[in-house]
Amino acid sequence: MQYWPFWIGALALGAVPLVHWLLLRRTLAVSGRFTALVDRLRHRDEPEPEAMSLDEMAEALREMVASEYGVDALETPSCGDDVPVADLRPPQTPKQHLAFFGALVLGGSISSLLAGSFGLTPTLHSSVFAEIAKGPVGSAVMLLGGGVLVGFGTRMAGGCTSGHGLCGVSRFQPGSFVATAAFFGMGVVTSFLLGGLR
Repeated sequence: MQYWPFWIGALALGAVPLVHWLLLRRTLAVSGRFTALVDRLRHRDEPEPEAMSLDEMAEALREMVASEYGVDALETPSCGDDVPVADLRPPQTPKQHLAFFGALVLGGSISSLLAGSFGLTPTLHSSVFAEIAKGPVGSAVMLLGGGVLVGFGTRMAGGCTSGHGLCGVSRFQPGSFVATAAFFGMGVVTSFLLGGLR
């Protein structure tokens, strides 16, 4: 299989969150979308909360700050009227989230077809993984366990690789630098450990 040069891959990967932002005016976050979709489906029978105006939100925020930190905290100097108001958009619908995930599957399938390696398999395409898993049951256990650990880590870190590694780091978010260093560092350690188990 022939791979792109690293710099083309880096430019293409960097373009994904940029195009996503330009088209939707939303930060790319796969785990955030998944969480939002699950929450929407879990609470689908509950009535939608009433939309609030900016003035109503500001008043609710003032009340929360006053109850948490005292009235004195409200007297901090303001930034002035020239500060742009955040572009508030309604949450996306489950259909929009499903379309996003469908596009991920479609993009991966097209990439695999173009590479000539398309095929459905219950395991990973890795000789090391096959040696360690030792059969379909071991593969299922490892994939399920890995998925649980990734999900737990994503929730604990407040985001996934796309959220932190692509979007957070590009916006110089300190937490994203720490999270990205942690998951890439552990990825390197894990690859060495798996290599040692062969």
